[in-house]
Amino acid sequence: MTEPRQIDFREWHRFFKKIPEETVEETRYYRHLPNAEWSQYLFPPSTHMVYGNRLLRKLLFDNSPAALRLWGFVLSEGERIYRARQAGMKVVAVMGDLGAVTPLVYSFPDTIAFYPDCLWWTPFLMESRVLFDEAAEYGLGDDCCFVRAALGAFSKKAYFPRPDLSIATVGATCDDMAAVISEAELIGNEIHYFELPHRNDIESDFDDLKNFLAEQYRELSARLEDITGSGFSREHFRQTVKKVNRLRWLIAECKRLCGDGEKNPMGAVEMMDIEFSALSYYGDLKECLAVLEGSHTEIALRRARGKGYSGQDIRLLWLTPPADPLLLNYAEELGGRIVGTEYIINQTTPLFNEEGDPFEILAENQLQASLMGSSDFRVKLILNELEKSRAEGAIISGVFGSSHCPYETVPIVNALRNAGIPTLAFDVVAPGKKRMQSQVFNRMEAFIESLRARRKRHAG
Repeated sequence: MTEPRQIDFREWHRFFKKIPEETVEETRYYRHLPNAEWSQYLFPPSTHMVYGNRLLRKLLFDNSPAALRLWGFVLSEGERIYRARQAGMKVVAVMGDLGAVTPLVYSFPDTIAFYPDCLWWTPFLMESRVLFDEAAEYGLGDDCCFVRAALGAFSKKAYFPRPDLSIATVGATCDDMAAVISEAELIGNEIHYFELPHRNDIESDFDDLKNFLAEQYRELSARLEDITGSGFSREHFRQTVKKVNRLRWLIAECKRLCGDGEKNPMGAVEMMDIEFSALSYYGDLKECLAVLEGSHTEIALRRARGKGYSGQDIRLLWLTPPADPLLLNYAEELGGRIVGTEYIINQTTPLFNEEGDPFEILAENQLQASLMGSSDFRVKLILNELEKSRAEGAIISGVFGSSHCPYETVPIVNALRNAGIPTLAFDVVAPGKKRMQSQVFNRMEAFIESLRARRKRHAG
């Protein structure tokens, strides 16, 4: 077993030459289609860097074949969605709900989903403001969340094929994404609106909210029947839910294993890729499940053998996903170890009830969403994560212009500090603003140094 460590893209390029050709040929997506060279995705990060993901030359990667497969699968999502269209599959864009709708989408035959919201990472990976500048042409500038990159992509028509159906949440949802959705509709994209009611976090309201959401899911199912030409099948739905439950269990286990033990068995960026697979399964549920099985096996084996990265001993809780993945790498370089997260996608974590009315099952899951109700709900999620992770400090990577961040940050910081946990909160800096990014790095360095000094004081 290779000693776990983090390596740069150049070293991965050299390691890749040792991987058997048969393994490369066998690692492919859409396995239900005839074997084709275009479906292979096991390539080193340097290949994707040449295609425009320039940030990869700065990132550090785990050195396991399982991590390489994970990266190849994640970075080939855009290509995969185009291939789905070419193969005659239906392509569904889902915006705003962050992971609750996709099990229903995948229960229809030859239908896949993707999240335009997740294009907020693209400007950082490409170190380019092209999508932000395009969104600004429609009035969404720096005073809007980074999800405005999705509008730029809709306008450019070069990042994903035109969806057969676009599903978008309205109501208790992200204001910034709502602005993106309305502009996307104005430039010619047909939208099916899915209303999210405000969750009052009062137990007596639960049944009313569940019934309302179940009806929304029934209407959506009827729309998917029209688009796909296939009727809703309870058996197909049940089989899909079983796969999704397995995927969610794997994610939870990977998180648990990364928080236990003396050493960190997997990098924080890889773990973020794993967590966000629960949203759309990167366009291929079956292959995504296989990729996560491999990641879980690698992490579990390292954990059992007491293997992991050296020098990462400061236990950190990370809140809100960082649009710039380099921040996670930097925290680890400073000696931090991400042992817990709350990435505002709590609706993708509970296991589904596999029995009962399908639409009520989906509604119950949706009601666990991080951002459908008061900030108190998310604060409780964070405090639960804190208790499980035994973190020594917390980092909140907010977004300037994001509507929910200003309202949530203060109560979250107050709750963590009342629990005795030092907390660093900052806004992630957009690509190209090097001086501001240096300030964030300096604050992170000082924060982790203070946590180390605090540990020494407590030990003394």
